[in-house]
Amino acid sequence: STGDLLLDVFRSDDKQSRPAILCLHGGFWAKGSKNFMHPLAEGLVEKGYVAVCSNYRLTDVAPAPAQLHDVFSAIRFLRENASDFGINPQKVGVTGSSAGGYLAVMSAVFDSGDKRTRPNVAVGMGAQTDLLSPHIQNSTVLNWSRFMGGFYHEVPQNYLKQSPIAHLTIDDPPIAIICGEYDKPSTRANAFRKKASQIGVPTGLTEIPGAPHGLLKASKHRVIAINALDNFFKAHVGKKDTNSKQTTPR
Repeated sequence: STGDLLLDVFRSDDKQSRPAILCLHGGFWAKGSKNFMHPLAEGLVEKGYVAVCSNYRLTDVAPAPAQLHDVFSAIRFLRENASDFGINPQKVGVTGSSAGGYLAVMSAVFDSGDKRTRPNVAVGMGAQTDLLSPHIQNSTVLNWSRFMGGFYHEVPQNYLKQSPIAHLTIDDPPIAIICGEYDKPSTRANAFRKKASQIGVPTGLTEIPGAPHGLLKASKHRVIAINALDNFFKAHVGKKDTNSKQTTPR
């Protein structure tokens, strides 16, 4: 153990039970902090959510899957303490940007053996969903090696084991993808969304015009991301309004 993980909880000042969204920061699993997600959290509170920003262990402390286990712990904690935070435990979503987006998707597809760790909906922003992609297999970026315990040619089994698309099954919750127009093609999760559509897991893609990989930095891009998050969450976890449009896979 590396000590306690801290959560920052943002919510309206009332007693109403609300859906919650766990927000996970980026930084290639090597840097970053829950504080990066505060602007997103504040925007989600305005939409009626309890927004929670959490840290996770970084690669200077432990390689994968330690980060995923920390996300599971946070989700389970929110469900077990739902009444303290005014959270509806049946409506706990997770989102994240870049490294955090990967963790959000992974938490939705990976079977930990504990139903309390599985979110009801997940949205990955700028996330890698297929770790066997050629650009990852050929990567010489040290952060990949630190996260995976080696480069692909050294520990290919680790990349398969930690690849979201390899764990995607029919019983997974709805998983949407958000990316910036100028981000790498892999952040569109084409293969992942195609597989999800084929097996009946609801999905969708929102591409933010003019946005780079860091699609939460500019407020105009962040607003689009928040609206997409809210729409996907409402379509699949919110009150089933007869007029609500389902998010159709593209």
